[in-house]
Amino acid sequence: MQWIALYYLGIQEHTNQKELSSRMNIKESTVARLVDRLERDGLVVRQRSEEDRRVYNLLLTKKGNEYRKELLPEGEKFNEIVSSNITEKEMQTFMTVLDKMINNIRYYRIKKESEK
Repeated sequence: MQWIALYYLGIQEHTNQKELSSRMNIKESTVARLVDRLERDGLVVRQRSEEDRRVYNLLLTKKGNEYRKELLPEGEKFNEIVSSNITEKEMQTFMTVLDKMINNIRYYRIKKESEK
């Protein structure tokens, strides 16, 4: 989980917890605990947004950037392993089905919440 968070935080600066939660497709409370650990380990800092003082952006520290760069080749290697022998068309089909499954879960959660 930490690797995925570092990956996304390295792609786009000034990402907040809500955006990271959406990108990682996990609950905001889970991301909050994850960010607490990353911050404790000196990999990220929280910085208050200038646009909205209620929001904190997440920034990689120097240590976080170095760690991300160290892990990036391993992540790419893993991606090559799991996606070998899969055509672009098969990958697109997989992503379409995965998106539908995620939307089904979201719909189910919303439905359950509204029934309470």
